Amino acid sequence: MKNLICLACFLITLVSFSQKDFILTIGDESHEIALDESNEFKVNGKAITISVREKDTLVYEDSFYNFKYIKDYSISKTVLEEGIEQIMIMTASGSGVLIQKYEAFDPTMLQEMMLNEVTKESISYGYTMERQDYERALVSGQKLEILKSVLEYKGEIETYEITALGGKDEGILIMTMNMNDEIDPEGVEMINLMWNSLHIK
Repeated sequence: MKNLICLACFLITLVSFSQKDFILTIGDESHEIALDESNEFKVNGKAITISVREKDTLVYEDSFYNFKYIKDYSISKTVLEEGIEQIMIMTASGSGVLIQKYEAFDPTMLQEMMLNEVTKESISYGYTMERQDYERALVSGQKLEILKSVLEYKGEIETYEITALGGKDEGILIMTMNMNDEIDPEGVEMINLMWNSLHIK
């Protein structure tokens, strides 16, 4: 029984850290295992069936925050400059989440400027803008003031939300972009999952 528990823990660890094929070692024997494939092995003389599958949602972990995201999308990570790190997760239609972490600067003063920057091109093109700012409580207990702009042009809607949480010389800035609820429902799901699971430490 102890061997089976150790084996289960080992498989869970593998699933958490890799999305490629796995090598499973039992005693002195190694076996290649693919995701969603059943394999039969003997442990202590007893035949057992083992399969490894990936969770539908994964967790992005950072020293400052974490959140859940859909496994079908990958997160890109960039260092913009020293002390500023950015991650992005996007759908093919351009909806998604951008988070910037600042290690030597409080980004709360950048919120309005960032919102103006991402909406000015659409407004110049002819989109009308409506502000729908609101307050959101996170699962970690913080309350964030969300700056929200809804832009509309001939039935096409773009929605941007920006917020920031900062302290002395540090903080994070969060922006979500929803290009169109109807043509990109995956983007809505991605954004809602991030907001509903976001935990700031």
